[in-house]
Order: sequence, then C-alpha cells, then structure tokens
Amino acid sequence: MNNSIATSMRYYANANRYPWTPAHERTPPVQAPVGLTFVTYENPPGIHTADERVQAFRAGPQGDWFNHVNVTAHEHGGHFIPWEYPDAWVNDLRRTFRDRRP
Repeated sequence: MNNSIATSMRYYANANRYPWTPAHERTPPVQAPVGLTFVTYENPPGIHTADERVQAFRAGPQGDWFNHVNVTAHEHGGHFIPWEYPDAWVNDLRRTFRDRRP
C-alpha cells in the first residue's frame, strides 16, 4: 500500500548480517531492568506452553543479555497483546516496575 515493506525487511536482514554486540565487558550487557512479555501464539518451533516459552528464552543465546525483573508468557494473545488482552499486559508492566519506585 505505501511501499514500506522493504524498509521493514531491511531491519531484519541487517540484524542477521550484523548481530548486536555490547561495547563493554559488564554482565549482563543490558543492565537496565527488563520486563518481557511473550505470547504462545508466536512460539518458536517445539515450544507449546507459556512456561516452556519462558524457559526457552532464559536458556537461549540471549537469555544472559538482560537484567530480567519480569519474564512472562501468556497462553492467549498475538503480536498485538496490548490491544487483545490489555489487562494481562498492564499487569506485566506493573510487575516489571512495581519495585523500581524510589
């Protein structure tokens, strides 16, 4: 419709060609508190439940990159979970930031 698909695909192609590497030696590389919400609709092959999705991420190659404070997966929802299940998504946000207040 608006000829933007090439720009979108370019991002993914470049991410594969030039993977991110940290510019420092600190562990984890991303030290800011991170909350992640996954949905089982977008699971990688072989992952069937929400618990399996969380475990697959934690054990995967990017699991050690982040300072996880909340990693959640939901059985329902898709790419647009904030619109599909706003209450679940807001609860994830609250869990992520609840203990970060001064």
